Amino acid sequence: MSSKPLFLRTLLDEDLPEFETELRVRQIVDLARQTPFHAVANVGNGIVLASVFWGRLSHAAILVWLALFAIFSTLGLYRWWRKRRWPVPAKVSRAALWRTTFSALAAGLLWTAAMIYAFPRDDMSLQMVILFLAGGLGSGAVGSMPSQPVACVAFMGPPLISVLVLLATQGGQIAHVFTLMGTLFVVILVAALASGFTSFATIVRTKIDSRTLQTRLLEMELAASTEANAAKSQFLANMSHELRTPLNAVIGFSEIIRDQSLGPQAMANYREYANDIHAAGEHLLRIINDVLDISKIEAGRLELHESETDIRAMVKSGVKLMTQSAFENGIALEAEMADDLPLVMADELRLRQALMNLLSNAVKFSERGGTVTVAASLRPDGAMSIAVADTGIGMSESEITTALQPFRQVANSLSRAQNGIGVGLSLVDGIVGLHGGRLELASTPARGTTVTLVLPPERVIAP
Repeated sequence: MSSKPLFLRTLLDEDLPEFETELRVRQIVDLARQTPFHAVANVGNGIVLASVFWGRLSHAAILVWLALFAIFSTLGLYRWWRKRRWPVPAKVSRAALWRTTFSALAAGLLWTAAMIYAFPRDDMSLQMVILFLAGGLGSGAVGSMPSQPVACVAFMGPPLISVLVLLATQGGQIAHVFTLMGTLFVVILVAALASGFTSFATIVRTKIDSRTLQTRLLEMELAASTEANAAKSQFLANMSHELRTPLNAVIGFSEIIRDQSLGPQAMANYREYANDIHAAGEHLLRIINDVLDISKIEAGRLELHESETDIRAMVKSGVKLMTQSAFENGIALEAEMADDLPLVMADELRLRQALMNLLSNAVKFSERGGTVTVAASLRPDGAMSIAVADTGIGMSESEITTALQPFRQVANSLSRAQNGIGVGLSLVDGIVGLHGGRLELASTPARGTTVTLVLPPERVIAP
């Protein structure tokens, strides 16, 4: 980055970074908007000055000066009128700033010429009129041109300096006092100009930052929308598979029973098919219930029906229900609990649902020969924890985030081979959250996962 001050970089450097490019555009736009004000102010002040000195100076000189100022202001108004509806450009060259600076300098020199010509050596009161007029021009310039400090100085500098020099060379104590006061006033104007330009630059930077933030927010919204659409598509695909498979079984086996395709004597086969239909129906019901439950949790409409719950009995029941599935998959299923676990106040049905989801996932995502362990214990702070640990595929940090989102599934070779619609962990998290607890999840890829349900101490019933 150049070591030059910011107001000089926009004036002298052609190729600029984003902020300074935008700043230069805003400098041009800001000054263009002030054109009518400047034209009216210059002509009006010129008429005032001419009327004050009409009886002391050559009428021809005054008229020529007023004509020059009128022509100069009219040309500025014409350029402004012609371009007033043009769209704001994305970039402007430094030549545009130079043109406005030279234009300001020309106006300042016209004022300088008039003040030097009109300066009365013999009338202190008229000298003060010129001094105050020069000060007014300076104040107006600082108030209306803070966006272009160089152009502002080019306009107000020549008349102010010329009047102060004339006063200083006038001689006399009063003249010297006014010269000093005028000099201090110029210093104040310069300080105000610097502050105004800093504020202007800050406003431009804030607008750029705001625009950048809006762009990033739109990009984030688009990415979230794309991700949500992908998740919805994946969910629909999973649902299609999960519903179609058991429905095909229900339809196929029911047709065999209805038509007695194996003959009237094959009652044993029909009973087996009826059991398969029942199992498929239960599977469908579990899927639908899970989807409805997660929807109720997200809508804040799932209510708990609390009662005193025996965690030890619930864990033993869950392990018993999963034993056959674990055996068929070659998984060792173990339970570790103290004999004196206290009761907890909870919705036993929902808590059992959460535990069965965790056990099912642990068995599902563990390879043959692995181990799934359920441990329930009372923590030192009085909270009750139920942990399900497996030696399965594990997850990375990003995969944990994905797994906790409703209807999302971690994409890996084993998970793709398993059934499911991706509501398990998010449903468990929601159920535990309704109990005022939390879900703790620790996982290492290729080493396993431990998911812990933690119920707060206030839900534990003292023995």
